[in-house]
Amino acid sequence: MRHVWQTLAAIAVLGALAGGTVVAFGLYNVSARVGHLPGVSWLLHTTFRNSVRLRAEKPDDMPDLRDPALIELGARHYDTACRTCHAAPGEAQSATAAAMVPAPPHLDAAVQDWQPHHLHWIVANGVKMTGMPPWPAQRDDDVWPVVAFLTSVQRGMTDPEYTALTRLPEGKAPQTYCLGCHGQGGSAHVPPLGHQSAAYLEMSLRAYLDGTRASGIMAQAVGEVSPEALDDLALWFAQQTPEPGPFPDMPAELVERGRALAHAATADADVPACAACHGPNASEASELFPVLTGLPAPYLRAQLFLWRETGRGGSRQAELMRKAAQNLDDSDISALVAYYATLQADESDMEHE
Repeated sequence: MRHVWQTLAAIAVLGALAGGTVVAFGLYNVSARVGHLPGVSWLLHTTFRNSVRLRAEKPDDMPDLRDPALIELGARHYDTACRTCHAAPGEAQSATAAAMVPAPPHLDAAVQDWQPHHLHWIVANGVKMTGMPPWPAQRDDDVWPVVAFLTSVQRGMTDPEYTALTRLPEGKAPQTYCLGCHGQGGSAHVPPLGHQSAAYLEMSLRAYLDGTRASGIMAQAVGEVSPEALDDLALWFAQQTPEPGPFPDMPAELVERGRALAHAATADADVPACAACHGPNASEASELFPVLTGLPAPYLRAQLFLWRETGRGGSRQAELMRKAAQNLDDSDISALVAYYATLQADESDMEHE
């Protein structure tokens, strides 16, 4: 038995010496033109697929991946962040992408045979040694719009459908780029910006830029705009006049409970009532806090959960919001969402009394 261990030890030493020699003298050819040795590509790809299936847990609650607004948001992010390597529906990959080792699969092939929670894991975590980066923010909910888009590709999204989803409004950049998602009548999962203060918008844009407010989608979007243009962009949006509705149909008793919560004193004496910072109207809101009146219900709900569960960040008064959100249970959040999402931008709060 002693001889067996000695033999194994000798083999290990020789293997280490051989590996060290390859590294020290550059004997391994790293040229992408040469590619992998026979069988290595199969080994790596099989390991990748089995690793994803082992680690991707199916969540208990998953958003509606057929939601058109969620698909559109994911498509717009994909168009700027992922299309370069994986192409678009009906589009051939570039010669540069096709020459990569390993070559990124075309979008149509990349989504085959994966379930939504598998796609979520891949987008969130990336893949080593492939050039596929992880999601640029520690925020799982932020990934689902891309998954919604990818599952729509599985169902056969066409080139014209993709073009319609990602087409930008006419006008001057960078405003038109931002209006693709934040324009009036836009996605239910992103806010219109027309009645926010320039100070709040500038603070938010720079928080996305430096990572203090986490969002893979917004980190990519703000990176498409020159940092020098952010102040002017914030001012331009602040000067736009918001258009009303459409407003969701919420139960009257839920709206009334939300109104009471928004104006009530909190359990923490250091935390003011919601309305003291957020209005209901822009004239009553602090310029460093967002006006919540008329914001989309899905967006409001997501932000309140983020404040409660993760502390979110991105605000000069972040600690105040963390304290306020910690005192909210799920029913409180539903009530506040119902109240603020159904308020008209120019509506007096007295109409709800």
